[in-house]
Formats: sequence, structure tokens, C-alpha cells
Amino acid sequence: MAANDVILIGVLIFMFAIGFFVLYNITATVTTRMIGISAINESKAAVEVLQATQSMTHRLDYVIFALFIGLVLALIITGWFIAGNPIFMVLYFFVVVMGIIFSAVLSNVWETMSSASIFGTTITAFAITNNLMSNLPIYLAIVGFIGIIVMFAKPYFGQNNEVY
Repeated sequence: MAANDVILIGVLIFMFAIGFFVLYNITATVTTRMIGISAINESKAAVEVLQATQSMTHRLDYVIFALFIGLVLALIITGWFIAGNPIFMVLYFFVVVMGIIFSAVLSNVWETMSSASIFGTTITAFAITNNLMSNLPIYLAIVGFIGIIVMFAKPYFGQNNEVY
């Protein structure tokens, strides 16, 4: 059922956002300290690797956004190919509402975690993810509404691809 996909989108985005947030914080802390130690960064290759690591971790914000867009597109595609009876639209709506309520909890957890003093200014590197997670209930409501439209507003195709 495509309604479960709305909840899955929220949970996956939350898991990857938290994971990448912590990974970025650890990587930034370690590489900054390693660059400052002359015994580690004696060679040009070592400095290039450390700088490449920092450059890679700065792109994690875009990975979260790409994951969100990919999951939304997957929801639209599966919603189109799954035959949906309009009777189940009410059930779909209730599952989406439950997903929105659950995403509010995830959004609050994100806000509490990202504002913790241990992470310092890590949040500045995650502008897109912070916007996505802070407004997760709104985004999931929009995605759920799009899913309802795609799944239940398409024409009915018969066995010979005839539109009824």
C-alpha cells in the first residue's frame, strides 16, 4: 500500500539525517585535529586525503535531499502502478494522518538533537536537511496528498488497456 510509503519516507529521511549529522560531526572533528598534527600531515598526499574527506562530508546535506526526492518519485510511480479502489481512500487518509503525527515526533527529536551543545555548529552544514526535518510534517502531508491524487485519481484501465 502506498500509504505506508509516506511513513517509510519520514522514517528513512530521519534515520539518514541523524546518521549523516553524527558522521559529519565526527569526521569534521577528527580531520580538523589530524590536519593540525604535523606528524600525521607530513606528506602532501595525507593533506589531500584529509581535505577530500572534509569536502565529501560537506555534500551529505545534498544526499539527504536527493534521497527525499527519490523516495517521493518512487511513491508517485508505485502509486500510479498500484490499482487503488476508491473505497480505500479513507484508509489511506488515516494512515497518512498517522504518519504526519509520527513525523511531528521525529521532527521534535531532530530539533532537540541538532541543538545539543555537543554538536556545536554542525547544523550550519545541514541547511537543507534542517529545513526538511524541521518541517517534516508539512512535507509528508504534501507527499501524502500527492500520493492520494496519483493513486485514486487515475483512470481505470481494463484488461485490454481500455479506459473506463
